[in-house]
Amino acid sequence: MKALTSLRALPLTLVAILAVACGSRSQLRDSYPALPEPPPDVTMVDARPDGPPGVDVRPMLTVSCPAPLRSTQSLSGTITANASSNVSRPITGRWELTRGPMDSRAMLTMMGELTAQMTFDVGGEYRFRYTARDDLGNEASCETRADVESAIDLLCPNDQSNFQGATVSLAARARSRLSRPVTVQWETVMRPAASMTMPTPATSTDARLTLDALGDWQLRLVARDSMGLMASCQTAVHADPDVIVTCPADQTSRPFATAMFAAMARSRTGRPLRFQWEIVDQPITSTARLTNATALTSSFTFDVAGNWSYRFTATNDQGNRAFCTTRALSASDEAVRVEIVWNTDRSNPQCNPDRPAGNSCGDIDLHVNNSELSNGRWADEAPNGSTCYFANCRCGTPGMVCTEPTAVEWAPPGPVNNPQLDVDHTSDLPGPENINIVRAAPGGRFDVGVHVYRTNQATPVVARIYCGGSVIFESEPVRMRQGSSPSENDMWLVGRIETTAGGCTFVRCGSPGNLTACIRPRSEWRR
Repeated sequence: MKALTSLRALPLTLVAILAVACGSRSQLRDSYPALPEPPPDVTMVDARPDGPPGVDVRPMLTVSCPAPLRSTQSLSGTITANASSNVSRPITGRWELTRGPMDSRAMLTMMGELTAQMTFDVGGEYRFRYTARDDLGNEASCETRADVESAIDLLCPNDQSNFQGATVSLAARARSRLSRPVTVQWETVMRPAASMTMPTPATSTDARLTLDALGDWQLRLVARDSMGLMASCQTAVHADPDVIVTCPADQTSRPFATAMFAAMARSRTGRPLRFQWEIVDQPITSTARLTNATALTSSFTFDVAGNWSYRFTATNDQGNRAFCTTRALSASDEAVRVEIVWNTDRSNPQCNPDRPAGNSCGDIDLHVNNSELSNGRWADEAPNGSTCYFANCRCGTPGMVCTEPTAVEWAPPGPVNNPQLDVDHTSDLPGPENINIVRAAPGGRFDVGVHVYRTNQATPVVARIYCGGSVIFESEPVRMRQGSSPSENDMWLVGRIETTAGGCTFVRCGSPGNLTACIRPRSEWRR
């Protein structure tokens, strides 16, 4: 294995997102018991000195929130925080719901306890914050979320624009994931003051809307199944006196593929137009940007798996504008896929989109080891051929089976069970980095790790694991430290993947707030 240290020279911030993809029988459970430690997603607050005479003890609160929760509409979920005081001050705390789906009326129960509970009445994203206070008034908080799958698969039409007098088509999709009958109803949330129209027929997923005035419509589609479970989505429609635009159809792609988005735009009066593409929704692990964002045609290379939404706007020299949206799905189908990303809280300005030119974002590395060969060690401390990271298993054909001689070869012979590093960011962006195993045989055991190579400040790392294209684990934000050298910097054992005949399983190391046994200097990892 060639020496790698001379190729790295950047400050490093970290947030790791680690993902492993496996089949439908994937499981997730906690393991590797660990002693309590200052948790990964922490806020510490200094207060007045307090302690024995001559001893300057500054009270600090430390809190941590759980990893994101995945659930299904109508089910209940629990969220448990950890809170401690370094000088054992009495602590009180409270959970709050900071954001929920538009139609949700769900409320937290046991909000004043470390563990709170909620029954999810609609699908979508819920965000929670836990705030702890001691008797001196010091305060600390953390956040987490729940991603709730709706009982109804509902998709509204993309946003669109047209001229006054045109009739636009509204083609939606509504299907019960529980095989129940579904009814739909279009509602007009907003329309121009002069308009008298609404979607017709109002109870069909295929409706039409006549733009009888200039201005904006906000339309809402509500779907209900036979047991009363509900889902909703919204579509925006715009009528402009001069500008009209049309977006391309939705696309399905895969990570590392490049998609072209070609819009159409014209001015009825022939006025000059300027164009703007923007990303309005994307996976948390993505840092990819649109190219040629001010042209009619823009391109985008998918850096992770997930869903995106893009908006195109054309504006004439008098300020008239028209807009539309298009969506894209980047589907991962590797047997195992692991992703990390850092600086998710934007706390390191050198990693943010508006960072000063020439500054570096740092360097955090994703590692995958063959558990049977690595002897519990990582990187240069691991036996040759037992680990995949940085340049030793880089593949020249991202997303495909790697056949280059630099690929790490793991049993059985051939491409099965061989890891490959598709993306490694050394300074330009805060991830994502990913390693995948395109084809896997049952019985494989692979350890996932994250290493601080260099950072100018500790920032959160999130790890995500996919199995056969489905996310089976997403970590809470985990903060790691830089030591005196790369070998003394923190190495985080995220957990272990095992491949089975039906897909794979993942066993995480420790649990939120209990990672003492999972993070240590890289040189100190021994079996």
